[in-house]
Amino acid sequence: MKGLEEKSQSDWVFIKRLPKNLYMGIDCSSKAIHAVLIDAKENVVGYGKWGSNSKQFSDRHIEIARKFTNDLSRIQDKTIHVAIEAAIYIQNAASTIAIASVVATARVLLDQQNIDSSLCDNRHWKKLVLGKGNSNKQHIREYTMAKFGDIFSEQDWCDASCLAIYILREG
Repeated sequence: MKGLEEKSQSDWVFIKRLPKNLYMGIDCSSKAIHAVLIDAKENVVGYGKWGSNSKQFSDRHIEIARKFTNDLSRIQDKTIHVAIEAAIYIQNAASTIAIASVVATARVLLDQQNIDSSLCDNRHWKKLVLGKGNSNKQHIREYTMAKFGDIFSEQDWCDASCLAIYILREG
């Protein structure tokens, strides 16, 4: 993220003081968990990424999970509403299974911290937030740039920010 940011000792970057109520969107891949935190006025207040460069998914998965769970304590004293994008079917079965594993792991780790989360089909959040259920990456990027400015260096943060907006508006 570009702009006012304070890099902490974790993988969270907090842009503003965290309010009591937070809305978190989470986008998972086989290589990382991306999360964006927004406030009730749809302002980005923080974001995080927990990834791994290990070649084997079995090693990456554990490393991602350990990093994510360690950093959840930094926001545990807040009321957090979370939407996680459900895994989509990809023609490569191994990739589909890997992403679904990371999604499930994120939900379990949130639950262990007493943070409820909802799975969200990508067509639902795209329809509610963007007005079109089959929006593509370019449309998502254009939307987030218009709403937040050019603050996201990765597409996954654009998706996660839309998921955060989804859980706020759906609430």
